[in-house]
Amino acid sequence: MLGKRDPRRRLVRLLAGMELRSDFVTLADIERAAARRPARSLPTEEIAQLVEAAVAELVLLADRRTFFDRTSESFADRYVYRVNRRHPLAREELDR
Repeated sequence: MLGKRDPRRRLVRLLAGMELRSDFVTLADIERAAARRPARSLPTEEIAQLVEAAVAELVLLADRRTFFDRTSESFADRYVYRVNRRHPLAREELDR
């Protein structure tokens, strides 16, 4: 899992790009973005595990937020993710 083929590096690049366009990024957002470019991106069936592992390694940071669904008029807690730009792997990948 080392080197350029490390899926964490692709996840960092994907999420960093998404952060530029959105105030917050959920797991569903990451999965949709990965599905839109399957040839260059990550296997969609492994995204949740990869995100969970990246959070455990502090490559990604997770915050729990409460969202309001206007249709159902209910609240739901979800995690939002961002790249930990202080992590050596993320710093190396984004400074290219």
